[in-house]
Amino acid sequence: MRIHALTTGTVRAKHAFVFPSRGPRRQLDLFLPGPWSDPMPIHCWAIEHAGRLLLIDTGETAAVRDIPFVRFDVTREQELPAALAAADLSLKDVSEVVLTHHHGDHVNGLVHVRAPVRINDAELRFAETAFPRVMRRVLHQPLPPGFAPEPFALDGGPFGAFPRSRALSDDGRIVAVDTRGHTPGHVSVICIDDSHRHVMLAGDATDTLEQLRARRADAIAPDPKAHVATLDTILAHCAQNPTVYLPSHDPESAARLAHSITVS
Repeated sequence: MRIHALTTGTVRAKHAFVFPSRGPRRQLDLFLPGPWSDPMPIHCWAIEHAGRLLLIDTGETAAVRDIPFVRFDVTREQELPAALAAADLSLKDVSEVVLTHHHGDHVNGLVHVRAPVRINDAELRFAETAFPRVMRRVLHQPLPPGFAPEPFALDGGPFGAFPRSRALSDDGRIVAVDTRGHTPGHVSVICIDDSHRHVMLAGDATDTLEQLRARRADAIAPDPKAHVATLDTILAHCAQNPTVYLPSHDPESAARLAHSITVS
């Protein structure tokens, strides 16, 4: 098994997004003046395994627009085709795409992909409800043209500390697990590498490893208590299994992958 970090530009978020206030100001602060983070990567992931090339998310495109609490820096030369080429991979070899959730910086690269696409059924249902649809319109963040992923259910029973999962490979070494919080249907993908470590492609379960250790919900999680409960489950899984934890926007994720650094 080989896992590649693909980088499709960078993003900066308001401090209030990563370190939200409590109570009513948790989301209000996103729209008020305040400091910004340093640039963070927009990662997606390629997994070579058993003769297949599986993508986890597809990254962002240069057409993205900034929103009040997030600023993007993406060029056409940084989009998915070039990110794959930098890893000596090709779009034509992609067997399938699995999406962690429906936000644009994880799905907009689908404009380049012709392979089958799948998403958790709970996330697809959430994306089609009124509030996300209104927010996409207000923030000028439409889903990519032709967005129609095939839903899957987390019907595979427990996996480690996670009560709900779905095998994504015939040998069970690639597994989607329930990491609801950032969105209600968010999943992460865990790969069991050739040294039996668990490599967790965490999407936006957190922005960074620091946020996981701090057990801190982000500012847009619809249910902060559910988000923190998921972070506790991830920490329990890391305690039970040597786990390389890789959020999509953590500046240290690529290095942790390259050096197989597990959560301690």
